[in-house]
Amino acid sequence: MLKRKRQAAYSLVPGSSVRLTAGELNAYTAAFSMIQPEFEELRQMQRQMESFLQAALAPSPQSPATPTGVTAEGIEWQAQSQLLQLPKSAILLCRHLVKDEFAIIQQFPADSGYAKARGQAEVLQRASDPRELVREYGNQVHHTLRFMASNLVAKAQRVAFEQFPEHNPGKVVNAISQRCRLAVGESLTVLEPMNQATRQAHGVRI
Repeated sequence: MLKRKRQAAYSLVPGSSVRLTAGELNAYTAAFSMIQPEFEELRQMQRQMESFLQAALAPSPQSPATPTGVTAEGIEWQAQSQLLQLPKSAILLCRHLVKDEFAIIQQFPADSGYAKARGQAEVLQRASDPRELVREYGNQVHHTLRFMASNLVAKAQRVAFEQFPEHNPGKVVNAISQRCRLAVGESLTVLEPMNQATRQAHGVRI
């Protein structure tokens, strides 16, 4: 906390370079509370993505202690590792039982509505090089996370402008935007262009 020319004290918002007055901080707290659960989910997905991208640099994919068979689009695969655990599905790196081919497969619970309608597993991407496949899928996930972060900022913006118009809502939203960008690994000053390397890839269903 610090004083500026006998004006109200300012607080530095965690995860941003923005300092807010007490009134602005109240607006920030209210707006951010509306996206807190989704923000934590976003941050958890970012951590998982960083973890599986690091694993992709290993000499070879790590097989699970107990190999798991996965049937997707009529093809039998063997699960090599789990890349993401989502609220309603899991993303697996799988290997073809016969061919020298790997796939990113999204697996849904057997009792889920999606599984009943379209099957329990869906192939998202396929390639012969598992490390390149995982890296490319990581680019797609990062794209998705950035889109999710933008949606969270828009949701918080409505709260800030509608409920706290007298407390500099633009500044409040800037603080939230910086925090969301940082959560998905973006710079606070420069936004990198989106990676478009998503050859024949389906979207991630959260």
